[in-house]
Formats: sequence, C-alpha cells, structure tokens
Amino acid sequence: MSVVHTVNKSNVKTEILDSEESKILTYIRNQKPELEAVFLKHLTAGRRGIFQRLFQGLIREGIIGGKRVSWLEGPKTMIEVRLPSGLMLKAAVKDQHSLGRFDIEGDILIEGPEAAKELTHPADLLDLLWKEGLLEETSEKQFQMFKMEIRNGSANLSLALAGASVRKNELEALVELENLSTSMDWVTKQMEENKHFSPLAFYEQCVVEGHPLHPGAKTKFGIDVEEVIQYSPEWGATPNVALAAVSREFCRTASADAHSVTDWLYKEYKGLKEAVEKILSEKGVNPAQFELVPIHPWQFDHTLGTLYKEEIAQNKVILITDFRIPTQSLVSFRSLAPIQERGQKKHHIKTAINVQTTSAVRTVSPNSAENGPVLSKILSSIQEKENHFGGSFTVLQERAGVYFQPISQGMSEDERWKLQANMASILRENPENYVKDPEEIPMPAAALLAKSPVSGKAIVTELIEQLADQYQLSRLEEAASLFIRRYAEISLPGFLTLMVRYGISLEGHMQNSISVFRKGEPVRILLRDFGGIRVFPKRLRKEGYDAKFFPGSSIMTEKVEQLRNIITYSVIQNHFAELITSIDRELGINEGVLWKQVIIVCEQIFAELKKNPDIAEQAALDELAIFQPMIDLKALTTMRLRGDVTDYPYVQVPNPLLEWKGETVL
Repeated sequence: MSVVHTVNKSNVKTEILDSEESKILTYIRNQKPELEAVFLKHLTAGRRGIFQRLFQGLIREGIIGGKRVSWLEGPKTMIEVRLPSGLMLKAAVKDQHSLGRFDIEGDILIEGPEAAKELTHPADLLDLLWKEGLLEETSEKQFQMFKMEIRNGSANLSLALAGASVRKNELEALVELENLSTSMDWVTKQMEENKHFSPLAFYEQCVVEGHPLHPGAKTKFGIDVEEVIQYSPEWGATPNVALAAVSREFCRTASADAHSVTDWLYKEYKGLKEAVEKILSEKGVNPAQFELVPIHPWQFDHTLGTLYKEEIAQNKVILITDFRIPTQSLVSFRSLAPIQERGQKKHHIKTAINVQTTSAVRTVSPNSAENGPVLSKILSSIQEKENHFGGSFTVLQERAGVYFQPISQGMSEDERWKLQANMASILRENPENYVKDPEEIPMPAAALLAKSPVSGKAIVTELIEQLADQYQLSRLEEAASLFIRRYAEISLPGFLTLMVRYGISLEGHMQNSISVFRKGEPVRILLRDFGGIRVFPKRLRKEGYDAKFFPGSSIMTEKVEQLRNIITYSVIQNHFAELITSIDRELGINEGVLWKQVIIVCEQIFAELKKNPDIAEQAALDELAIFQPMIDLKALTTMRLRGDVTDYPYVQVPNPLLEWKGETVL
C-alpha cells in the first residue's frame, strides 16, 4: 500500500493506493514523472468505472440475492443492500435503463452501528461480500484471482483515462488553431492533409474504457506498465509487427483463395521477401520451405524465445530481425492496422499475445486460423446471393490464417494447443477498403460511446447533431430517432437474414462492428471477427452449403437457442442497447422513442422473410424468440467469480423489444 496526497481546487485528499496502483505510480515517478499528476487525477474515475460495472453485475445477475436488495424511490433513487451482519450498503442511482441496467452516482456507503463510511475501491466491495458469506459459490482461489483482476483493471482504467487525457490536451491545441468543433471535422481535415492518416485507427484509439459492462474491462495480466503504455490504443500506440519464418512441416495454413499469409505479406510489403530470403539463406535453409507468421512485438520479445526454444535452435523457427511492419493498435489490442497510404488496401493483422485482457488470454486458436477462411468463402457467396444487402452490410473476409503445428506425438493436448495458439495469425480485410467516398467516415461502433477528444461530447452525439444539421431538424429527439432508424435499417437485415435463412449468427457487438457515416447518417455496417459466431448446420445445408470446420469447433451448434442468443445478446443488448443508453445519457431522450425504431425495422424484416415459404416457419419461430418477454443476459460477473472463460452462464432480463412494442413484460 502507498499513501499519496492528491490536490484539487478545494482541498488536499489523502488516497491509499493498492499494489496495482502503486506499481503504476512507481513506474511513472521513475520513468514518466510528467504523468504523475494526471494519473492521480484520474484515480477516482478509474475506480468508479470498474465499481460501476462490478456493482451492476452483482445486482443484475442476482449474485446479491433479490430479497436483500431494495429500490427506494424519492427525490433521488437509491439501492439498499441488507447484509447478513446487519450492515447496509447504499448507492445513489443517477439513471435507470433498459435491460435492468443502471448508473450509480458517487461512492457506495456502508451504514451500521458506527459512523457511515464510503467504499471507494471495487476490491473493498468484494472483500466485504466475501466476509459476509454472499459469494458462497466462489472458491477462495477464484475469489482471490477475481479480486486481483479487479484491482489490475481499476488501476489500468485510471492509467487509460490518463493516457486519453494527455492525448486530448495535445489535440486541443491543434484543434483550436484550426477552429474545428467535432472529431469529424478533425478527421476530415487530416484526410485532406495526410495521405497516411487512417480515420478508422483514429476512432479505434478513442475507445478508452473497454467493455461497458464487463468488470474486467481493463484487466491486463502478464504485461508491465511500460508495455501497457507502449502497446495500448488509448496511448496512440504504433507497434512494429515482427515476423517468424516457420518450416512448413511445423505449421498449417488456410486461405480463402490461393494466397497464403506469406503470399499476401510478400505482395504488400516491399523488400520483405528479399530480407527473409537473405536471413534464411544465411541459416542454410531453403526459403521456399518456410511460411511467415506475423508476431506481436510483445510476443516476439517475451514468448517465442522460451516457448519455441528447441525449434529455434534447430532452425525450424527462424526469427526475422531485419524487417518490421509499422502498425497502429486497435480496440482489441492484438489486432493491428498497417500504416499505409490511403487506398493501398493492406490487410489488418490479428496476432497472438500471451496476455490476459478482460477474461481471456488473447492467443489465436488453430480453430480460428482455419475456420476464418472457410467462413469467409461461405459468407462471400451468401452476400452475392443477397445482392450484398444493398451495399449496406458487409462481412469482412479473413483471407488467410497460419499457426505453428508441433510434430511431436508425445505431448498432451494442452501442450500442443499452447504451442499452436501462441504462434498464429490471421489476415483480415481492411475495413477502409469499403469506404466509398471522401465524405464517409468509418469507426468501430464502440467509438460511438466514447468521448470525443475534440468536443468532449459522446461521439454519437456529434453525429446526431451533424445529422440534424444535414436534414435541418430543429429537435435532437427527431434527429436521434432518425439516426437509430437508419442504423437499424443498414444492420439488422444482414444480421437477421443470416440467422433465419442461413443459420449463421454473427457476434455483432460494438467492437466487432465498423459503422460508416456520411454527414452524420449511418450508411454501412462492416462486420469483423468470427470468434463468437454460431452456425446451425441444418439451415446452412438447406441453402446448399456443407462446410468442413476445424474438428471440435465451438462455432457449430445443434441448439437453435444458441443461434438466437448470439443475436439477442451481442446485437440487441451489447450493440443497440448500449447505443440507445448512451444517447439517453447524453441527450436525455426517452429510450422508448429509440427502441420503437428498432422494433419497426425488425418487424419489417421478419414480415419479408416470412413471405418465403421455404423459411417462413423458421422465420416465425425466430421472430417469437426475438420478441419474447425475457431474454438471456450473459452473466459476466458470475462468469469471472466461477472462473469460466468460455462456458457462459446466463440470467434473464426484460426484453426492451417487447416492452417498447407496447406489450407487457412479465
């Protein structure tokens, strides 16, 4: 523990830092003293950001039993939690939203026989609940692990907010000189002046807070403070991707066409082939017998030399030291965008990194490397059959994948998987290939919730105001309704048609979705990443597709409920609900007004799908499921308390699609 004194305008406040916060502060004081004040300034916000996610999860998922929880209405809504010891937790609620979400305001109070005191750190809340016996389904080992995740994430959120603040201050001076008022103004100006400027990468790096609901939103285990700053998007990171050459007998490749990862890299990076051939020839091996694997620089420095020591010594894996690919970090940390001249269409690179972010270690499984190109070919064919959904909905291809394949027969499956997944990579289509004119601006949908570094407003607010100007709408409520209507019209036909007709549910949450806007109006949605996809083979075969996926792949399901859950959870809850809630928070617009636009579009899509006699029955059943009174919520806090990574528990929450349709939610 460390004790620091933070100064604000009115007083000096003493803060007790935990070990994770102290670790960051020690690094800053030794290496970047100019960041000390800004880090300490954001300490409270970092803690509260994780506290909000944790406390909301504990209540929404029923971890704290419903009988112990009371909602008190008054001048200010309060949540009270009665603990077994007689103590009372009290939290002020700033606002309530659909799907049982709520925003707490300030710190949580503990009231008892003695004077009330504030809980200021989310780990302290966990300690209290453990002591009170309310986490009985959690083992002590997993409790301690989860508490470490919370501490790490809280400290890293404070650091991320500090990084965003530094970059905002740097940008403000430039913006003021140019007399610009929104992030779109800045992006447009940069596109005019800098042929290497990527609007998408700019907005990717505006996403600071991570998953809006996950209590481990900013958890990063296995990476030190210097490297968090060096590689994280909120710090404007520009990692140089490394490369390893792997003997073909030790690797597997997959592609959507005739081009391997190596072929694409040689085609896209001048001088790479010559550099690789020179190094391999000096090692006395035939370059034609090797494949390239792009490697995250952190992985190159920390993992390869240890994990593949034997293969490196045998020249079966050869590290390429004379060539690096300049990139920009994206929201997902391990996925990187090449720095290029606009229009060059170089692929994005998904790399493996042996670091835990949120819930999982972010390696690349052999399943993903092989399934991506297979799915890409199927989805490309489907999009042609569907006339590319009018040009408004595109699934980005994963063109090629590669991964290490050990040849030893004596290792366990876990050992084999570890070697496969830690040296693997996927090349994905660059979303900016689908930007059709200079007025179109692409951004990850997650950026819509982020604060603009130019105006300080939510980026979605900037867009709605721009849309209001375009159509000369005097009321922002009217502009927001039009915005959501257009957003639903470009995205939902693709999501629902793929599920209903073809049995493919894309995990269309805000990180996986690239939204393209023109003058504030949504014009196109691009989907990336097949990690959480579900495929229902019966429907796919019915449409003439019989794909062969990696053995044991979790993407295949015989349960139609899983197919529907992906849509109701990732698209309805984690995309539309977050977007609508953000608009409500920013502009005070009743959520029902916005949900009605989503409902209208859903009903129109299902009405059209039901006209086809071949799929009418399954369309009707899917519609009932989409509009059922209660829908499944992925219980993220429960998942971490149990130590689950892929076996997600669910709880049920009221369905806003039914609630705002005018029907009663049970």
